[in-house]
Amino acid sequence: MFTSTEFCLAVSPIQNIAHQPTNFKDWVNFFQDEQISKTTKTHSAEQYLSHLIKHLDLSSLSWLDHPEHAGSHFMEDHHKTCSIFQDYLARRQQGGQREFFPTVSHAFEFLYRVAPTKMVDGSWLYSTLDHADQAAVKDLIHIYLEELGLGHPQANHVTMYQDLLNTYELSTYAEQLDDRYYEQAAVQLVLAYAPPEYLPLVIGFNLGYEQLPLHLLITNYELAELGINPHYFNVHITIDNAHNGHAQKSLQAFVDLYRSAEDPQRYLEMVKQGYLLNDIGKSSTQIVRELDLDQQVLKLFRQKALIGQYIHNQKCQFSGKTINEWLSQPEQIHEFLHVLMKKSWIQRGQPAEQSHFWKLIDDPDGKMFGVFNATEKQMIRDWIQGPELARRLSSHQLHMPSPVVDRQQQRKLEELRLHLRQCENHEEKLELLIPNIAPHCHYIQPGLWATQQVSKILFPFQTQALQFS
Repeated sequence: MFTSTEFCLAVSPIQNIAHQPTNFKDWVNFFQDEQISKTTKTHSAEQYLSHLIKHLDLSSLSWLDHPEHAGSHFMEDHHKTCSIFQDYLARRQQGGQREFFPTVSHAFEFLYRVAPTKMVDGSWLYSTLDHADQAAVKDLIHIYLEELGLGHPQANHVTMYQDLLNTYELSTYAEQLDDRYYEQAAVQLVLAYAPPEYLPLVIGFNLGYEQLPLHLLITNYELAELGINPHYFNVHITIDNAHNGHAQKSLQAFVDLYRSAEDPQRYLEMVKQGYLLNDIGKSSTQIVRELDLDQQVLKLFRQKALIGQYIHNQKCQFSGKTINEWLSQPEQIHEFLHVLMKKSWIQRGQPAEQSHFWKLIDDPDGKMFGVFNATEKQMIRDWIQGPELARRLSSHQLHMPSPVVDRQQQRKLEELRLHLRQCENHEEKLELLIPNIAPHCHYIQPGLWATQQVSKILFPFQTQALQFS
């Protein structure tokens, strides 16, 4: 349904910034750069989107030609997804193995590989705030504010995911991902700065994104089974529900705006185009299929070898080479691991404690104790033992980091409070607050507070029971 967008990134349409985006990660950084004006971002988003939608095949979405029947289509898909999930549960109850994450380390790999998209969660709806005066768009704005946790850090989806990465020490892995993992994140940020006439694209994208996918249900189930906090994924099951959650609100906005569209056919065409933008980039299902613990561990040892090649003594040799010699060439690491297996220093398929290498890195008296952190040791343990001996995490193994108080953010928050008190009406307040809940800053202290204030102004009834500071 989609032709690669790589062609449109070779030359940036932006002429007035110091760094020209040349790949998807560059585009993500561009739209997340607080120094670049919204006007410049919107201009770039318009050109980016115009390229994207030229190469979409809409033939599979004829069912959207009748908005009044779209709800039935989504409900049928919802029931199919739930039925397939029940079949999955039946297989598991009959002794079947996990189908996504054989070990904790497979789950870790998934969590950091989907991070670029998760760290811009909900961003595409930022552009709906340009339409705050339209009643039919209010539901979409409310979805955006709920994605932002209505200003509560524990409920903000980006802070939730960042906490998840921090808890399991996965942030560094996410930062090292190659460009392929940023393609969908770039799309979502482009939609965040879509000009007003592109609103139907945002509606279509949101319509597709808020539906319940099978991979979400299985991910949530298997993370919990492995002792990994599934809260972020569970929230997306509950808050996106088809009864009164984001899925239903998305559908209602689609129908309402169709009824008021000046050109209904063009509206539907753009909704379809937006819907298909969900298919761009690596999907969660594709990432699950590509999980490879062997490659994870090989990459880990190659990284450690950058320093390790200089610090081992010359006494211990394997197959005629010292450890330093083995580690000096990245292409030798794979062979070196096989040599360690032949010498029984690593015994695959057995409890890790039976491997001499594990004792070196895990025993407090081991000569390599401290070289590998808890996450790296988990990967090595799972690699040695294999899925058959996989076990869930113990609650004491990992902990939630404490939040850091940023004095600069605190000063900015105090200035924002002062300026808000000087505003004379809601329009002035929103004009002041909305830039502070953009995708690049809604999860920091001033952004969280601004989200609370915007929520109170636009949705006083829905927020009156919430305790804001």
